[in-house]
Amino acid sequence: MSKINKSIDPDLKVLGDKIRDLREAKGLNRDIFVREAELSKYYYYRIEYGNANPSILQLRKIAKALGVKVKDLVDF
Repeated sequence: MSKINKSIDPDLKVLGDKIRDLREAKGLNRDIFVREAELSKYYYYRIEYGNANPSILQLRKIAKALGVKVKDLVDF
């Protein structure tokens, strides 16, 4: 049985989709991106799929690696 939470919060799903879309638009694959963002691969996958609730510090790392502001990630 998977450890990933099956009940996904809709806002976390939107956040994960937005982060993935921005990452893909920059042409970054996940392996490169997680190194740049200084996140674990597993945790980052959970964020993209809406199964994790990242802290503001983690969102800052993601925003910096994407070259955007945190508000750009959460403005939906």
